[in-house]
Amino acid sequence: MALTDNASQGDVKRPAPPWREIAESAEFRRLEAMRRRAMLLTLGIFTVAAGVFLILSGYARPFMRKSIDGGLTVAYVWVLGLTVLAWVLVWAYLRFAERLEVESKEMLRRRGYEEEAR
Repeated sequence: MALTDNASQGDVKRPAPPWREIAESAEFRRLEAMRRRAMLLTLGIFTVAAGVFLILSGYARPFMRKSIDGGLTVAYVWVLGLTVLAWVLVWAYLRFAERLEVESKEMLRRRGYEEEAR
């Protein structure tokens, strides 16, 4: 078993977590599957919104040129909406990642690795 040296933290050498065993556990795989689903969901939402914008820009030009207020067209509003959507999706994913981090630290704590879970 590998030893870690945390002398800078005032600790003595202690066993490192068995990362391979943790990575192969059902609990870790569940957390990884959750992360993958969240990433694919956010990517899919943005891809659909951007793809629809591109399709409409290419095939529905009169609609995209339609003025909403003065020089503000549907295309401009859509691009602004895509920007806001990107920020919202990033914010949502970061909130999810924080929750996932808490769960992963809890998993390490249950396995007896409180120090690594800080």
